[in-house]
Amino acid sequence: MTLVSVVLGTYNESDNIAKLIPALESLFRDKQIDGEIVVVDDSSPDGTGDVVRRLASEYGNVRLFSRPQKLGPGSAHAEGYKHALGNVIIGMDTDFSHDPADIPRFIAKLGEGYDLVQASRYVEGGAYEVKSLQTLRKSIASRVGNILVRFVTRVPIHDFTTSYRAMRSRVVQEVVTESAGNSFFMEFIVKAYRGGFNMVEIPIVFKDRVVGKSKLKLGKQSFVMLKELMQLARG
Repeated sequence: MTLVSVVLGTYNESDNIAKLIPALESLFRDKQIDGEIVVVDDSSPDGTGDVVRRLASEYGNVRLFSRPQKLGPGSAHAEGYKHALGNVIIGMDTDFSHDPADIPRFIAKLGEGYDLVQASRYVEGGAYEVKSLQTLRKSIASRVGNILVRFVTRVPIHDFTTSYRAMRSRVVQEVVTESAGNSFFMEFIVKAYRGGFNMVEIPIVFKDRVVGKSKLKLGKQSFVMLKELMQLARG
């Protein structure tokens, strides 16, 4: 039976992780998925790690990897991918921007023969929920940024920057990335495509977070992404 590893990167997400892990466990049970949950936490001062340890004791298929400082979601997912034991690895956000109910859709698409299935807000049926001015700014930057990445790299994907994706473990084993920040998500897709892996996008509705604060520093991350995009273009 295929083992599915769900990778989560956390920093100050105690309220969300306390709900998300049980939601994933219910999904595993209802859909008869052999699953594990891999959490990489950046020593969250709000006790996120303690919540994960409690749930790990309760469920038995949750593993926590604590890092000594805040290193960001990109590097957290990169580390989580490497620790994952599953034949299938799924990365997603922890704040319910990504709906756990979409996971069976990813698995089914892999079953059609794809190596990597990328969630997309920018293909038909996809959407970016906007409920605030801050989210509007982020959504515009995301749209423009993804168009730029597609144009510069010539990779026929519409959404490089969302973490919601599923892949076969061999993709993780063969794709070597260098970015330590959020650009990791973009770099991974580009290098997987250039490595010859067969990929497809499926539409998702990206929801605005309800609990907690966004960790994205829009100005700083946009500059870093542009810099690393230029490096990818040369590669």
